[in-house]
Amino acid sequence: MSDRNRIVVWDFDGTLVDSHRKNLRVNHAIVRVLTGRDGSEYPALASIEAYETAIARATNWREFYAREFDLRDEQVDRAGELWPRLQAEDTTPLLPFAGVAEALDALAHLPHAIVSQNDSGVIRPALEAAGLADRFRLVLGHGEVGPAGQKPAPDGLLRCLELLDGAGPSTLYYVGDHEIDALCVRNAREALAVVGGDAEVVSIAAHYGTSAVHGWRCAPDHAATSPADVVRVVLGTRPDERPQAPGPRGSPDRERRSALAQPDSR
Repeated sequence: MSDRNRIVVWDFDGTLVDSHRKNLRVNHAIVRVLTGRDGSEYPALASIEAYETAIARATNWREFYAREFDLRDEQVDRAGELWPRLQAEDTTPLLPFAGVAEALDALAHLPHAIVSQNDSGVIRPALEAAGLADRFRLVLGHGEVGPAGQKPAPDGLLRCLELLDGAGPSTLYYVGDHEIDALCVRNAREALAVVGGDAEVVSIAAHYGTSAVHGWRCAPDHAATSPADVVRVVLGTRPDERPQAPGPRGSPDRERRSALAQPDSR
């Protein structure tokens, strides 16, 4: 793998930070605004375990709101609009999982990005508070890829390949705690196969962030039971071995990937 450029892309919630308790509280507030009912009346919000299970079975955040709370499309849109403000108002801290900072240090010679269904206006302040903002060259939330580009669509990963690739072939590793992240990788591979090129996309399941990661129908390429396992997979070595220096930047494959990654104008 040493002759390939490596890009590490992370999901945010449940992968970099432990956000389920904060998100549960925020969703209680959203449901109260949209329905006038207390969130505890809905099984999906009855406990942290129920919430994790409901999130795990949803394809994306829009399906979660529509299925668990019987919201109409316009109400789901409103939920997305409420999310950044209610996240900012809730004081529950978003703390990185143990070992995340160390994993980022071990992979500091590689470019990192975030592709998440959360809002970048939520992600960036959380990274600042945790002292991790300078580790990521690119943050793509749901607003940056647009409604049609939400996972499992591959738009976010294709954007990362377009903007962060280097000279020669690239391998992008996507680390996520939800089956939708593995599906996103599969869809990126299919999209890249249409135009050719030698980029590779690899999925790493983050099994350290939630109790609901099991029985994925779309199997990941690798599983990480700790952030140190991500380092092991990406480097192909033990986490304590010295990484090889990165290669030069600039890729002849960029035009082909750019044709697939259509940025949202917002």
